[in-house]
Amino acid sequence: MAYYPKSQIETNLYTNGGEFVISSTQEIYKGHYYQVSNGNKYTGKTPEDGPNNLLTTQSPFTIEEIGIDGTFPEKEIVILNVPYESYPNITESNLQYQIPNKISNRNLPPPNQPQPSSKDYESGRFVRYFAKKNNELKYMEINKETHDQLNSRQPDIAWDLYSSYSIIWTLTGDQDKVFLVNKKIVALAEKQNKWYGFSQWFRDNFLKYYLAS
Repeated sequence: MAYYPKSQIETNLYTNGGEFVISSTQEIYKGHYYQVSNGNKYTGKTPEDGPNNLLTTQSPFTIEEIGIDGTFPEKEIVILNVPYESYPNITESNLQYQIPNKISNRNLPPPNQPQPSSKDYESGRFVRYFAKKNNELKYMEINKETHDQLNSRQPDIAWDLYSSYSIIWTLTGDQDKVFLVNKKIVALAEKQNKWYGFSQWFRDNFLKYYLAS
């Protein structure tokens, strides 16, 4: 890795997962990382905190990865279509956006529904951000700014009470396959984070923001 002066390194960043993978292994990365001036990101709080593995943006599931009959790859366990009533401690209120508030002079993460841009539609993908209350099965959509504040543990937001996660949302393509791709990535986010009931929070609206080609 090339040498970068300290002025060109942003250190002590953090990701909860869902954003980056280790380039050499394609494993999802969760933990501290730093970014250099050319945009490259590496594991560790600083260059001295090794190993410094290159991180790349997590590849979304493409339509091509979905079988022509709508099935998913073999040996992959995806739990879907489980009624939210069967999950522990889930109530109707858990599936609604939460009202922002303050606690101990810190902001609670406010719900937000960012809209895809024209460039997002050109690429066919859009990053969405979500937060979960740590001690309850309550979910909300948030914007990137709130997501970054939670991940970097900013002192003016209740980062210890909420966890955040990002997913890559497919916007264009064959309608049926787009539905399945988005449904699948939500299910995997639920499984990886143990966010029980996260899939049901979407109420099968996996074509939100969809634009026919």
